[in-house]
Amino acid sequence: MTRKKSLNIHNTDRLFNLNLTTKQDEANFIKVTRINEKAIEREMDQLKAKSTRFNRRNKKRYLLYKERYGNDTVQDKVFDHGGYIYYYTTDRVPVPIINKLAAVPQSEVVYFCKKEHTLEDVRNVQLVSMATKVSIDVPIVLPDINIYDYLFSLYPLRYHVDKVKISFPALSEKEIQERHKPFYVFYNGMYHLKSKYKYMCFQYLQEPLSTWKMNIWLVCDSKRDMHMVEEMVINDNKRFRKADSEAAEGSEE
Repeated sequence: MTRKKSLNIHNTDRLFNLNLTTKQDEANFIKVTRINEKAIEREMDQLKAKSTRFNRRNKKRYLLYKERYGNDTVQDKVFDHGGYIYYYTTDRVPVPIINKLAAVPQSEVVYFCKKEHTLEDVRNVQLVSMATKVSIDVPIVLPDINIYDYLFSLYPLRYHVDKVKISFPALSEKEIQERHKPFYVFYNGMYHLKSKYKYMCFQYLQEPLSTWKMNIWLVCDSKRDMHMVEEMVINDNKRFRKADSEAAEGSEE
């Protein structure tokens, strides 16, 4: 039985490091806010009442934001009884939260990717990676963002990040400028980045992130958008195989 290829340091298995998903699938969670926290707390209390030796958990996914004045009671109950926990932060995760997440069977910390990460930021990511999964949220708006800036930003975090989620925020009529229009197409009332530019962004990031053992997740706008990116992957692979075949024939001559 052959060993299944996996992404490792320096990508020695030469895995084609691309996972595709859609905004709709990525938004399949319950965002815990002050509006719904009472209802969520009641459900958590019901699960607590049914728990015996181990905490009973539901099968729902919850998104918790790091907030300065968040409801710690509700948050702790979600940690104890939620099915899958996403914890989103724009800076660092407090140590008590890291300890909580370490006890959650399915959890994930999502960091917003900053232009620069301090030494304290890097240490925080390393600590979290020992407790749970680590994802980096990388939103790209072209041509405003230089893709290579993200490489410099992610380099200090290498080997400690499980996923890099590359997303492409849609722009409204008020946000779109002349410099954006060559890259975007208008539908459903918003301007969306064209599929070919999403794939180009992936190509710029593919090799370094694969070497650093960071799984790349490309967030598409729809199933149709995802299928168009898949077609580009297939066409690229065909060209690579043809080039390899021609190179092999040339060496035999």
